Parts: sequence; structure tokens; C-alpha cells
Amino acid sequence: MCFFHIVSQTMPRIRTATARMLPELSPPLERELTESNFPLTLWRELAALGWLKGFETPNQLCPDYGQIAQAAMTLTRAYASPGLTMSWLGQLLKLDILKRYGNNTLNCIEEIESGQTLCALAISEPNAGAHPKHLTCRAESTGDGIVLTGKKAYVSQGPHADWFIVLAISDEVADRKQFSAFIVPRSQRGLTLATPERGQGLASHSHCGITFERCELPAAARIGTPGRAFEEISQPMRSLEDVLMLAPIAAAIRLQLELLAGIPEGKIPTEELTPAFCLSETVSELGLLSARRLGQNAIPPDLSALVIGARALIEQSQSLIAPWMSLHPKLETLGKDIRLLTSIGQSATYKRAARLARALAPTGG
Repeated sequence: MCFFHIVSQTMPRIRTATARMLPELSPPLERELTESNFPLTLWRELAALGWLKGFETPNQLCPDYGQIAQAAMTLTRAYASPGLTMSWLGQLLKLDILKRYGNNTLNCIEEIESGQTLCALAISEPNAGAHPKHLTCRAESTGDGIVLTGKKAYVSQGPHADWFIVLAISDEVADRKQFSAFIVPRSQRGLTLATPERGQGLASHSHCGITFERCELPAAARIGTPGRAFEEISQPMRSLEDVLMLAPIAAAIRLQLELLAGIPEGKIPTEELTPAFCLSETVSELGLLSARRLGQNAIPPDLSALVIGARALIEQSQSLIAPWMSLHPKLETLGKDIRLLTSIGQSATYKRAARLARALAPTGG
């Protein structure tokens, strides 16, 4: 069975399923899905349909990651915007952080779940990335409160957020930095947002820097265990995003293939794109299966090796599609988004996988 026949047979079924999950939403204008804009009307309609809550499992140990991955595929297919999906996924994960570790964050949670605002996570710093050894932003205790001083960079959704989860050094033990997390409102005195950074893609998923100049916070602004924010928030967040974006990336590849399927036969050799279709289906299943594995235990397993393997399949699919990217403008846009998503946190993910590989090596003796 040729590639064109496979895609033409499955497109109606997938589109029907998408319509059932996202009924009667206002389609975002093309100008809304850009790096500098955010589709607030669509976002609030998604919230009204319950897309920003209701993904908890019965035991409340963690969100239903399998359901989230499936919904992420649906959202990507509906709007052909991996950046919008990344924004949605990020809000769900930040809501989980606030519900899990926040003590006085009910107002913040309600605002995010209703689609009225966004929450951003501030970890990375200028010329330092997110490596804890190189971070310098500090949180000094004043007895009855906290003072934040320092800078953050590349804060996802920072330009549109009204709340920020900020990781800062709160102590040093045996020359090792200890990080705590704080919830900070956009209006807080001493917080200044930089001009939004121009990225390379991911429409509606914008970034900016933040400066904290003696930003005074109440002690209640601290969330999570003091000194454990990197272990409780930063590391799990990176691992969860890596896994949960696999299925929507597969959906983006499928959109590319559907665009190519609409081009008159004869211009594209079928034997070239059938393998790309098979690779996208494999990544989709890997993404859904790995997402379900995340929720099987209170502490998610390390799936970094699986993520790297899936990303290799994604790169292969893009190599197969590359000769025909110029046939439709949306092909290259999706291709850029896919490349960006597979490169995020690549070094850290590879290091985690390398540790797993070293653990397999026989010990001497």
C-alpha cells in the first residue's frame, strides 16, 4: 500500500477525532500565531473546555500524562502550531508544580486554569544556561521575607506571563549551591522584564529576560522544600517536557506528510515518503507509551535514552522530507519547529542517557 493511499485513508478519521475534542473553537488568526503574539481568545476558549485542568489521575500522585500526550497531538493537528502546544503543555506542568508545592498559590492557580493569565518558569541565566554550577541569582533571607537579586534569561512565555516561578540560590552547603523556588507576580516591585527575544520559530511561544533588583518578597512566596528546587522542579520539568513533546512532534510530521500527500502524484517518489510515514507512526507510539510510563509511579522513570532514540527517528524523517520542503511554505515552518523542539535540552538529556549507559558497564573485580 503506497504512502498517498495510507494518508488519504487515515486523514478523515483523525480529523473527526480532532473535531470531537475541540468543538466550535474560534480559529486563531494567522497574525495571532506569531512569536510576538499570543492567541488569548483561543486560549480562554480552551480553558472553558477544561483543557487547563482535569488531567489529574484518581490517586492524585501526578497528572494523567498519557491523556496529556494524546491531547497534545490533537492540539497540534488542530492548529498546526507546535509552539501553541508547547505553551499549553508548559502551563499544565507549572500548574502541577503549584498544586504540588505551593502553599499560598490558590489565586494564581485559578487565574491560570481560567485562561486569564500564564505562568512562566525562570531558571536559565545570561551566559550560563540552566546549569546549577553557573547560576548566580540569589534569594537572601531578611528574617520576615526574601530579597531576590540577579538576572534570568530565555524565560518561556515571560512576555505574556503574570506569574513567575523563580529558582534562586538560597544557601551553600560544602561549596554546593542550594536552590529554592519562589512565586513572584509580574507587578512585584523590583522585577523588570526585558524586551522579548526574537527566536527562530515556535509561534506564540515567546521568551524574554528578567532582572530582579532587590525584589522583596514575603516568606510565603517560597514554594517547595527549601534548598531542593533543582531536584523537585528543574530536573523533573525538563524530563517531562522531553517525553511529552514526542507525540505532538509526531503529529507535526504527520501534518507535513499530509501537505505532501496533497501535491499531485508523480512529483514525489512514493518510496521516499513511505519510510517517513512509518517513522512518524513509530515516534507517535513511542511518545504515547512513554507518557503513560511517566504516571506509573510517584517518581517518574528516567526515559532520556528513549527520548534520544525517538529524536533520532525524528531527524531521519526530516531528512527524508527535506528535498520537498520548498513545495509548501508550511512544510518549512513545521520543519523549523520540529528541529527546535528536538534540540531543546539536548545536551542535558544526552548526559542523563550516558549515565544510564555507564551503569550497564560491568564493574571490575
